[in-house]
Amino acid sequence: MKTVVAKAGIVAALLLALGGVFFKAWRLSRDGEPKVWFYDQRKQRLYASPGDTISPEGEFDNRVRALVIGFRGMGNDPANLRIAYLEKYSPDFKALLERANAAHRARRPFTEGIPLAGSPYAKGNTYVKRPDEASWHSLDTAEARQILGQWRQWHGPAGQPPVILTPASH
Repeated sequence: MKTVVAKAGIVAALLLALGGVFFKAWRLSRDGEPKVWFYDQRKQRLYASPGDTISPEGEFDNRVRALVIGFRGMGNDPANLRIAYLEKYSPDFKALLERANAAHRARRPFTEGIPLAGSPYAKGNTYVKRPDEASWHSLDTAEARQILGQWRQWHGPAGQPPVILTPASH
């Protein structure tokens, strides 16, 4: 009988611990914990934004999502960070994604179709550029494909491989 009670106590403790972990994760996600990098092109600075923020943030194209790269073993020194590329969506695609997010937050079904990431619509309505460029390139172009893969060739001062960084990892 004592072993059954002991096992029940262990199971209860494990469930309580798991519940705490899930509650913390739920609370952090509800508090809008920063999860992705955005770049203010006018101020030329990176900042953290909630993971469900749709690019460009706000009414203008100044604040867009950024893919930030660091190098393995170099820590989180901002001097070692590089922006691989900036990303934004067309106004129509952004509006669709924002409606889907609003339905999700309200726990309502979203009945509009959302294009798959690799679909012709998504590729034609998602744009990337290097931080120092003026022109945006839709993902269905050769220039965009080059921009998306270019950072994989980068290396740190001692040859360290690149790693994608999030604000939480920074």
